[in-house]
Amino acid sequence: MKVNARFTLTSEKKVFRYRFQVLLIASTLLILHWSSAWKQSQAIATEVCVKPIGRIYSASDLNLPVGSQICSGDRIKPVKGRTVMALCYLNGKFLYLKQSKIFDAPDECVLPKEKVELCTGLNPSRCKNTRGSDEEQNVPTLISPYGSSMLSTRPPISWSAVSKATNYTVIVSGYEFYWERTVDKTITTLPYPEEEKELQFGNTYKFTVLANVDDTPISSSEPLVVSVLTQEEQNAIAQRVKQINELGLDPDEAAISDLDAIYMSRNLLNETIETLKVLVSKRSQNPAVYRLLAERYL
Repeated sequence: MKVNARFTLTSEKKVFRYRFQVLLIASTLLILHWSSAWKQSQAIATEVCVKPIGRIYSASDLNLPVGSQICSGDRIKPVKGRTVMALCYLNGKFLYLKQSKIFDAPDECVLPKEKVELCTGLNPSRCKNTRGSDEEQNVPTLISPYGSSMLSTRPPISWSAVSKATNYTVIVSGYEFYWERTVDKTITTLPYPEEEKELQFGNTYKFTVLANVDDTPISSSEPLVVSVLTQEEQNAIAQRVKQINELGLDPDEAAISDLDAIYMSRNLLNETIETLKVLVSKRSQNPAVYRLLAERYL
């Protein structure tokens, strides 16, 4: 009887070990299957949303959580009785959607007509250089402020060097507004002087740089006319920027997508370039930052 009991106990142990091994193998295969399926779904999701055209800014969509990027053809599905707030990258507008619909509907998220003809890295044929190489060396070209609109009331001013110049005169003028400053030939960037009156909201100003030999001007830049947005417009943009910052996005992603969309919707080239320059100074590892900065410079 003792032999039989011992044999029965040994058999039960073997069966238990066998069942445990089968369960372990089955569990491993199941985990591998789940892992493979998850990776596959991630790859599919990446393929589907290669080129985002917007982002969800409210927790009101049935499928898309707040902060999700939206691609062309994605459907917005608001929770019943709620409104989905989404940013359209193409025109920089925040859309408020109460009904289920495709996000890139032609009446809402589209590229404005005035931007179709812009000089960009994707459309270099629109970029024209009207000066010859000799002329470029003899005439200063204003580099910043960038664009025709800006938020800053004390923007830095920069220009290209002229080989023959011994000094430069920077002139900023507007309605009942004028100051000028002469700097040495080694200087081609002038921080806005603290002692000069700052630019005013809602006004337009003209920036000009003269290249001089001693006290005699030898050439002048083409005037750059820039408008400072009104206080109301500045507040509206500040609110949009605050909403973007509150999402806690990666700084690179926020700059190249959301902030750029907001700034460029108001032709604030100066602001988007300065934002990207900060990332470059921090040695961003995202190549998209450098591509977009090059495009904005262009």
